[in-house]
Amino acid sequence: MTQTDISNAVAIGLMFTASALLCGSVVAEENSALDNAKAPPTAYIEAASKPLEKPKRRLRRSVAIDDYRQRIEDMEAEHGAYGAGIDEQLMGLGHALQRHGAHAEAISQFRRAMLINRVNEGLYSLNQVPMIERIIESQIALNEWEGANDNHEYLFWLHAKNYGENDPRMLPIINQLSSWHLQAYIDEKGATMFEHLINATNLYALAVDIISNNFGANDLRLVEALRGLKATNYYLATYSGEPQEAIVINTGFAGGNMSNERRAQLDHYRLNSFSSGKTAITKIMDVYQKNPASPPAASAKAKVELGDWYMLFNKWHSARKTYGEAYHALWDNGATNQEIDEIFGRPAALPSLPLLDEDREALANAYVTVSYDVTAFGKARNIRILSAQPEDKVSIRSRVRNVLKRAKFRPRFEDGEPVETKGIVQRFVFD
Repeated sequence: MTQTDISNAVAIGLMFTASALLCGSVVAEENSALDNAKAPPTAYIEAASKPLEKPKRRLRRSVAIDDYRQRIEDMEAEHGAYGAGIDEQLMGLGHALQRHGAHAEAISQFRRAMLINRVNEGLYSLNQVPMIERIIESQIALNEWEGANDNHEYLFWLHAKNYGENDPRMLPIINQLSSWHLQAYIDEKGATMFEHLINATNLYALAVDIISNNFGANDLRLVEALRGLKATNYYLATYSGEPQEAIVINTGFAGGNMSNERRAQLDHYRLNSFSSGKTAITKIMDVYQKNPASPPAASAKAKVELGDWYMLFNKWHSARKTYGEAYHALWDNGATNQEIDEIFGRPAALPSLPLLDEDREALANAYVTVSYDVTAFGKARNIRILSAQPEDKVSIRSRVRNVLKRAKFRPRFEDGEPVETKGIVQRFVFD
């Protein structure tokens, strides 16, 4: 069976579908960075204690910006620097500055708005949330990853102070923060990558506990959190070290030898990554099986995920058995021919195809088209480079070849049995 050429970065897509393909149940550590919810970040304590300073006037960028500045000056003259309502005008000014790319100045205005809001409504006012979210947007635009991370943590702390850490109303902010940590790890943004993984793992585990305790052990909302756990456990299992020497700024880890303590915690998580991911997938299957509102054949499809998990950890015999059970369960539970064909009708690369580490700009418009076979054991064989652009980029060719040699595939199935697939043609695009 031959695949048609696939445009876009197939390797990227296959690896970073982890939030849907990967994830596991892990008990949060007592020393988790979530303990920081007991106190706001130091930067915010300092900011709240400083007197409000009026920013210097800048050149006009638009009529809207000038109008906001004038209204703010008028309100300050009438009501003072902390007058109620000034924070709303500052929000408008900051937003206008963002639209013009003036992110540093926008951050300054949003921070002024936060201080005024806290003076008028209290330190724990949730009306600060839009201001913090706007600050995060500008910090990301400025590549200020540590600042953006601190503000995400501050959002969690603020919601926890209002609701309590185990309140169901915490679920949206837990999902937001866990997604941030996982994406920051994938994109290699921030100081220490493995701490993003540990924080994401603990947050997904907290979400599982909150949903189970408040809505029951078979609530469908558990599935997203469990898949998040599966993703973090996959990345923990494949973690190979920091991309560069880490600068630890605000880790939340207390005690003596920080390096040894963090290493011991990471080793603990990695040691349990396979079993934790397996537990998460098994729980997903259980939720789907016991909840009458589950989509058709959802539990059988989740069993395919379990087979993929075995395959990712080189447990071929368990994977083959699980795939076979899932194949027959799909038929027995009313899956359509199209659904079964989408899962088992062609080899599916599992999330172990890392993108090349070279400069993205240098690889713009670069691609490699390859032909290969996938054995019944999920291995790529007979790899041939059909074409490449640029033609003289030998390193791209060799690295794509090496990636495929290491890759794992869910093999194609016929009548419940894995079979070989020959002549797959695929294009890896780098942009």
